[in-house]
Amino acid sequence: MAGKQQIDARSLAFWALRQVEMDGAYANIALKQVLNQYQPQQQTARLAAQIVYGTTRMRLALDYLLNRFLTKPLEAMMPELKIILRLSLYQLHYLQVEPYAAVNEGVRLTKKYASPRLAGLTNAVLRNYLRAADKEQLLPHREDGLRQYLHITLSFPAWLVDYLLAHFSPQEAEDFCLQANAHHGIAVRTNTLKISREQLLEQLAAAGIEAVPGGYAPETVIIRGGVGNISALPLFREGYFTVQGAASQLVGHALAPRPGSTVLDLCAAPGGKSTHLAALMQDKGKLQAFDLHPHKLSLIEANARRLGLTIISAAAADSRHLPEIYRECADYLLLDAPCSGLGVLAARSDSRFRKEISNIDQLAELSYQLLDAASAYLKPGGRLCYSTCTITQEENAANIRRFLAEHPQFAPVPLDGLLPLLPEHQQELNSGQLQLLPTPDDPDSEGFYIALLEKRNG
Repeated sequence: MAGKQQIDARSLAFWALRQVEMDGAYANIALKQVLNQYQPQQQTARLAAQIVYGTTRMRLALDYLLNRFLTKPLEAMMPELKIILRLSLYQLHYLQVEPYAAVNEGVRLTKKYASPRLAGLTNAVLRNYLRAADKEQLLPHREDGLRQYLHITLSFPAWLVDYLLAHFSPQEAEDFCLQANAHHGIAVRTNTLKISREQLLEQLAAAGIEAVPGGYAPETVIIRGGVGNISALPLFREGYFTVQGAASQLVGHALAPRPGSTVLDLCAAPGGKSTHLAALMQDKGKLQAFDLHPHKLSLIEANARRLGLTIISAAAADSRHLPEIYRECADYLLLDAPCSGLGVLAARSDSRFRKEISNIDQLAELSYQLLDAASAYLKPGGRLCYSTCTITQEENAANIRRFLAEHPQFAPVPLDGLLPLLPEHQQELNSGQLQLLPTPDDPDSEGFYIALLEKRNG
């Protein structure tokens, strides 16, 4: 790939998926890189994104289908051919594009990016799929066994299916998987220091972008029907909004720091929650953002600059071992802990394939070490918000139970800042802990955990 030139959506998708398959790249990063290189029209970028994320998300189902029409296992084939077969079948089975377009383009991609001698194979496999009498019977049904249905048809790793079925009801497990496959848009947060949500919606509409109020927080906007490279939008570059998950935007309102206060954010990159806290503080006070990885500090700083925020300072540090000057320095502290991320799989198409069951216990222990350290950085009377974007007891409520048992000077306090936003969760909010689960009834819902603790005086 060299130089900016006109390129079709399926070729863009191929190049992004090739990076995912062969280089282990994250799908969103690979797609962004390709879109930045070629600068396609918005409609082309939108279709490419749809193909990349859908093909990545439904990989297990696509491979199962393809193996039904192949004489040798898909895994034995050259990577480029696997990619082309997957993205072509995704269009036929899930997008239901015109058959001739998906088949002809699949053949063209095979000739160009794999091998001309394999074009006949691509043509045969896709046409054999089209000739199948009852395509609904090609994948396992729920009645064939819930585990197989969740694993193959809904395309979730076996370990994750087993975890869901062991810890949730069958309906909750199915709902979780259905919602994770039903990504309906991109959640962004209005920068209320520059613009109101209503004004942002008007300006997005004027730019031809479909967007609606949504999520949980009053700043949340959901951009429907993808826009390709969102960071290229003028409204983004000018700092009127930033990309941030819908449930993630609750964290700032849970902690609710006062203007003029001192805030520590212990695991801050890329800065979504730090910038939200700063905005809620009216950019008055001091917010120290830490991250373990020095190369990520530029993300925090760039986001703060773009949004017009001046109170955020970023530093590289292991937040388990901050210098003595941070002992009892914070009025408010946010620990958005490293976690398995199982609550936000809908927004991260390849995330489900990058995790293992062992990650849960490892991350739970790391999060607890950070939580334990955080207790020393907070002033008496200060508040600590612990959050994760996951659904596991090990990383969430179990960690808080252990922390409270080992730190009697801390106590839960009601999540009053969230009550106007989530009145249906009043009982949980009064307890100081909230566990959200994704549900297919709400396309913007996510799995997320928030706990609010106060350090007692004396």
